[in-house]
Amino acid sequence: MLVQCTLMPAPEALAFEAAIVASGRDPRAFRAQVFEASATAGERMRRVHVVTRQAAAQYDASGGAGWTETFARHLARGFFG
Repeated sequence: MLVQCTLMPAPEALAFEAAIVASGRDPRAFRAQVFEASATAGERMRRVHVVTRQAAAQYDASGGAGWTETFARHLARGFFG
């Protein structure tokens, strides 16, 4: 299985930044990397790693932009400070 770092699709990047701004935080304090792996015939697995100085989390992004909703909930609960 080959795992590679890829670019975040624009809709996901916009949703990611919008969630940060809506929480009152500075988007520059957050870093996100997308990792993609090819499993069986055509099946792709994607994970997003989000990091700040205080915390880090991984999100399953295989289904598209849905992970940004979980990220926004984590922001609201104070997971990232």
